[in-house]
Amino acid sequence: MPSKRSQDMLGLIRAHKKMAGDISNGLLMKVDAPARTVARLRMCGTTGNAVTDLDMPAVMVSPRKTEVPDAALLHMHGGAFVSGGIMQCRTLISPISAAAGIRALTFSYRLAPQYPWPAQLEDAERAYRYLLSLGYSPRKIAFVGESAGGNLALSLALRLRDAGEALPGAIALLSPWVDLKQTGESYTALADVDATLDGKELLNSAIAFAGSPDRLGDADISPVYADFTGFPPVLIHCGTQEILLSDSEMLERALLRDGVEAHMVRWAGMCHVFQAFGFEESRAANSQIGQFLKSRLGA
Repeated sequence: MPSKRSQDMLGLIRAHKKMAGDISNGLLMKVDAPARTVARLRMCGTTGNAVTDLDMPAVMVSPRKTEVPDAALLHMHGGAFVSGGIMQCRTLISPISAAAGIRALTFSYRLAPQYPWPAQLEDAERAYRYLLSLGYSPRKIAFVGESAGGNLALSLALRLRDAGEALPGAIALLSPWVDLKQTGESYTALADVDATLDGKELLNSAIAFAGSPDRLGDADISPVYADFTGFPPVLIHCGTQEILLSDSEMLERALLRDGVEAHMVRWAGMCHVFQAFGFEESRAANSQIGQFLKSRLGA
């Protein structure tokens, strides 16, 4: 049962969806700060250090108490590949890092339309190889991504597998955006109840990322159409009142089809990436994700 506070807040956002979207897309998603400034902030008991070796904004986040010292999370942010920055990155990964007791590397990749695919994937791979250069074993690294970052996490794992390289020890996805063709029924069935997302805006962002509408069905762009054989355990969280619900459901079926240990958690009444909203459900979800990561990387 969703909490009253979360439903009241989401009802307010839904009632003023256009204004909230304008504020989010026009201001909040574009407000950022240098990595050094963001690193100095304390969030959820975590501290940060700016990473200067990647030629892109990046921060290494450390929890107050490190439970798995030889493990690391690689976090990939959302924003439909057209927005987002290092401040958003730090905000999303800090509670998960704290809950898991595991350090996390988060970074701000290049954005479409100025930089369409595969710029984002190339940046993600550079961040991953940076973790390897620090001595982390692939099986002690987990990929964490929300929305477009979930797409990126899967795409990076696919690239590594297809190159014959070792895969990460686990993958955690928050409302992953994996079917950019928008074939799922939730895109229409939940359009009126989704408090934050608009299908037309998402489609425009998808085309900017792909470079052409003809590519939206390619597994490189929409990883839900890929083969996931050999993948590590995958945890998927999604709200039941977001238009990307079908993406998560399709992804879980595809993963199970290919023999992957996958589990999807449906959060009743929740919106897209509700983990960032500070609800009671947000804290519970971040804690659950953290426990999953700790159990997989600490084994």
